[in-house]
Amino acid sequence: MKKILVPTDFSDCAYHAAEVAAQIAKRTGARLYMLHVMDIPVYDRNDSFQTHTDTAEGIFWMKLVKKRFKELFAKPFMQGVNAVEVLQFDGVYETISTQAKEHQIDLIVMGSHGDSGAHELFIGSNTEKVVRLADCPVLTVKQRQQNFDLKNVLFASNFYGEAKAHFEGLFDFIKLFDAKIHLVKVNTPDQFETTTYTRKLISDFASEWKLKNFETHIHNERSIQAGIFAISKELNVDLIAMETHGRTGIARFFVGSHAESVVNHSELPVLTIRIKEYQPEQKSFPVI
Repeated sequence: MKKILVPTDFSDCAYHAAEVAAQIAKRTGARLYMLHVMDIPVYDRNDSFQTHTDTAEGIFWMKLVKKRFKELFAKPFMQGVNAVEVLQFDGVYETISTQAKEHQIDLIVMGSHGDSGAHELFIGSNTEKVVRLADCPVLTVKQRQQNFDLKNVLFASNFYGEAKAHFEGLFDFIKLFDAKIHLVKVNTPDQFETTTYTRKLISDFASEWKLKNFETHIHNERSIQAGIFAISKELNVDLIAMETHGRTGIARFFVGSHAESVVNHSELPVLTIRIKEYQPEQKSFPVI
């Protein structure tokens, strides 16, 4: 892991994300790209008074952003970290996506207000869109993690072929901490599988990735999200990891996104990676 992108609006939860990113950077030697997206007034050349007013306002906000960057870089957790500031003026999601591709980012770390009702920059659709569509893993942080040291990680999945093909990005991150991985499958009434079949899926998955320090859990619950939250509390894990299918349009409307819901409502950090092509596996349950 060499490059980490950290979008910030200088809110409390953005500082929490920056602190986590700084700890990861110290562990890996990665460079942090601290990104702020700024709205600049549109000038009307036919209105000299308004143009003067807008120019003055733009200068004021530029100075304020520079001041906040200086305060961020002066934080104790930023000491000794290789970090640069990046100031852009496009839409939030578009800028994050562009910067991630331009700098070949390995991980995005960003704050999430979830459903708290706050109105800072990254609330709601921007964080959700990044989680759903980013090409690299995304780590979302809601609470302060003063000591981000992972001991137990919950990986929730269906463990079909798509999960096997996209686990590498999550696995590389988890290996940094030598954490125990709890492989979790949540069975729901409308997505039921036999225990025998699910155990075989998880066993094949663990064998393919040559996992050593792991446990298997099959949990029955009314919904995927409820199951993930219940077992994460039971196991007292430090991080929830899962894939997202990155659906858009009508497919997303009908199927929804478990990852986005977990990000919005989890107090734990959540690590996600997008599965680019969703092709449901044809399942054949064993005859009992």
